Amino acid sequence: MVVGFSGVGKTSFIRTLIEALMLEERQNEQEEQEQTKKRRDSVMSETSFVNMEPEGPIERTLQPYTVSREIEVDRERVLLTMIDTPGFQAEYLVDKQLHDIIKYIEHQFDLTLAEESKVKRNPKAVDTQVHCCLYFLDPKKPSLDEYDIRILTKLSNRVNVIPVIGKADQLTLAQKNRLKPKIIQDIYNKIPIYGVPTQEDDDDEDDEDDEEENTKKPENLQEFIHQFNYQEEDQDTQVILDYLKVIPFTFISYEDDPTTGKPLEIPDVPLGRDFGWGTIDCLNGIYSDFVQLKDVLLSAHRNFLQSDTVERYYEQYRTEKLTFKRATKLKSMDLSSKKILKDLNDL
Repeated sequence: MVVGFSGVGKTSFIRTLIEALMLEERQNEQEEQEQTKKRRDSVMSETSFVNMEPEGPIERTLQPYTVSREIEVDRERVLLTMIDTPGFQAEYLVDKQLHDIIKYIEHQFDLTLAEESKVKRNPKAVDTQVHCCLYFLDPKKPSLDEYDIRILTKLSNRVNVIPVIGKADQLTLAQKNRLKPKIIQDIYNKIPIYGVPTQEDDDDEDDEDDEEENTKKPENLQEFIHQFNYQEEDQDTQVILDYLKVIPFTFISYEDDPTTGKPLEIPDVPLGRDFGWGTIDCLNGIYSDFVQLKDVLLSAHRNFLQSDTVERYYEQYRTEKLTFKRATKLKSMDLSSKKILKDLNDL
């Protein structure tokens, strides 16, 4: 799911991701032809399922919509669903729009809960839970404002949130290097986005390591990362550390044809932007973190995101629902008991 204020590149990200997947498919097909044998290790499977292929000019999103593709990642078939949402508009509408987004996420939990409650479950039930929410930040803002903080905090209570600076081509290298640390400092120990340690995590560690009372708590994310000896850590920890070193991700979309929405043809740059004085390759890590973000979503962190959704967010929601249901039932029983006692007293 992509979320953020209007005009920060959410729809462009979905278009760019789809074009990047299609580009990889074509490259893999060429390799297959050159090697004169069939392989099924492409990112896009031959029988790709497409739901509502985005087409036409890239315009402002007025209604939520989904795009689904059956892809193959690490030799595993996966149904990838991307959800585009309308951008936040007037400040007084932010809470209403945010409420609608959260209700959508919760509705997917309700579908899972309903399926689990069946005596005979559907073995072909599709997982519709939202495993990750990309929150797009305005590159023109010097740091997170009160609305960003409010939105990030509420979303992080229901879904894995990853911050992304959209339209990063508007930033110079120096501006980008100043903005990233400011955003993370606003988040660290305050907002429980995906992968970033929270104050609760620090408290738990303190309880487990009482003998290290003099150990100084990391004051920022860089200090937290530097606690680890990267080479000595296991692979899962290294994957998380690699992610923490990059966030917030920066993103630059391809320059689109205003009539078709497709990438403009730029020599030697399949997905890029032409500024006259030079070109930017959106798939080049020098300019954008798009390729790393794609790897996080589809490969390196996919299992982490899925398990986190189930073990943390779904179980938390399920507990809340069952607790509320139990409390409502007890309250109803209490009212019934009081009514019976009153009726007996009236005899």
